[in-house]
Amino acid sequence: MCRIAGIINSKKPFAKVSQQVKAMCDSMQHGGPDDQGIYSIENMPLCLGNRRLAILDLSAAGHQPMLSHKEDLVITYNGEIYNYLEIRTELINLGYIFKTQTDTEVILYAYQHWGEAAFGKFDGIFAFCIFNKREQCVYLVRDQNGIKPLYYHFDHETLTFASEVKAFRHADIFHENDHWRIYYLAFGHIPEPYTTFKKVYSLGKGCFLKYNIRSTEHFIQSYHEFENKVYITSENLAIARIREQLGYSIKQQMIADVDIGVLFSGGIDSSIITIVANQHNRSHLSSISANFNEIDFSEKKQRNNLLQKINIQSIEQLITYRDFVQNFETVLANMDQPTNDGINTWFVCKTAKAHGIKVVLSGLGADELFGGYPSFDRIYKIQNLNGLSKSVLRSMRFSNHIKLKRLYYLSLTSPIGEYLCLRGVYSPDVIAELLDIDMRTVIDCLEDIPLHHGIKKISNETRASWFEFNMYMQNQLLKDTDFMSMSHGVEVRVPFLDRNFVDLVLSISTEVKFNYEQKKKLLVEAYKEDLPVETWKRSKMGFTFPFQEWMRKNREIADPSRYANKRAKSLIQLFGKNKLHWSSALALYRIYHAN
Repeated sequence: MCRIAGIINSKKPFAKVSQQVKAMCDSMQHGGPDDQGIYSIENMPLCLGNRRLAILDLSAAGHQPMLSHKEDLVITYNGEIYNYLEIRTELINLGYIFKTQTDTEVILYAYQHWGEAAFGKFDGIFAFCIFNKREQCVYLVRDQNGIKPLYYHFDHETLTFASEVKAFRHADIFHENDHWRIYYLAFGHIPEPYTTFKKVYSLGKGCFLKYNIRSTEHFIQSYHEFENKVYITSENLAIARIREQLGYSIKQQMIADVDIGVLFSGGIDSSIITIVANQHNRSHLSSISANFNEIDFSEKKQRNNLLQKINIQSIEQLITYRDFVQNFETVLANMDQPTNDGINTWFVCKTAKAHGIKVVLSGLGADELFGGYPSFDRIYKIQNLNGLSKSVLRSMRFSNHIKLKRLYYLSLTSPIGEYLCLRGVYSPDVIAELLDIDMRTVIDCLEDIPLHHGIKKISNETRASWFEFNMYMQNQLLKDTDFMSMSHGVEVRVPFLDRNFVDLVLSISTEVKFNYEQKKKLLVEAYKEDLPVETWKRSKMGFTFPFQEWMRKNREIADPSRYANKRAKSLIQLFGKNKLHWSSALALYRIYHAN
């Protein structure tokens, strides 16, 4: 796991480009504290950089950027390839010789042997750049689920890339995206492919970008897309396959030369990960959990019911309001992009780091795949409301209720309106008032966001799952998890998002997979005998902190006099009366006060 950056085909002096790439990498040192490296050759229009977080082959042999034996291929790489040992064995049988025990070297020779077809063979979390010296071309490649970030920018003939948007400042790329505040106030995050910087884009998941240095031409191509090909219609078969594939995924993701932990909240998803990881009898496996003085947010009792059944080192960290206040500005500064989420991940990964743990497993992805969110019930109401006339839906902007105002989004021509009705922060009229712009500008901006054409072909729970998986999880949870964990030099692995496990879940029929009466019923049935009854019987709580109470007590956020905008002031007053969610108040604070 690392942070990567590079500049290709720049017309700036060689020394200047090398200096900029080094500065970009240094700005991401938190994500790669163990080693650093720069690849550049004078008279060659290319410079690649790397900050390393050593997890496999901790020796100097894992140094990056890494060159092939003939030095005709160069790679800078961020991530983990979980099936690298199988691919390595296959390549050895084909005559390839390896000098290291790293998965980095496996990527190099897999590409050398199979070319672009190699990208689809990798099972893992990855973002990398390969320079093919002979063909004078560069590839940027991102994993199938977009778990690891990769951003790029073109300025005439120059390609610049990095793992974090903030790094582009050090390459003199910092012009503000005029629409980022609209995105943020609507979504609570910046949706891909956009960022806060103009013309800095996120490479799509399961895609590669190929750039020809000589011709300065480039194209982006998908090498993997998940499909809903249903062939499992039996609950018993689905349960058996889930246990088999998830067990294998977790076993693969425990491959490391450092200690591993589990982010253990006490809910169903993290409990399953903890149980299965423990069954592999890995030494030094730890569970990492947060405790609060606010009893309503404590899941200690549920965790203890499970911990009594297994042998695992339990790390419990008490997080108080004082901790929140003392670290609040640091947390915001560590956000690569504005978001209303991820603060909880920052704190638990800080705990992992303090105990010398570099790798943690997370239950992220289960809710999106198995129907754990309220949206799976609400999608039916949304689809019924879509039958109302556009004028009726637009009239909802005059409602005094924040949630009812969001019904306006259903009048949009794009399906993005359905998602924003389900999960949006502010309605278009409020956003226009907060930013002092025309409401038409807001609507046009949101309707222009590109969506995969596949969303138009699905309905009901499958549609809700698509929104949660491809919008909420992709644009918010995964990004937030990455930059919040890597700010402490901690890698988060997500077994529920293993490529093969996702393929399996998508092959299960809707009737078997989703249940109105019990959330994630199929997943519960698969592990019912392993889980304490209290874990699967109680209602969903989610991995959350007492933010509503803490932020209302924090005058930096909750003092209306600190907001010059009239609408913002009135909204913060509602927050003070506990009539506005903390995430909506945080969005206002980020827009008007945070750097």
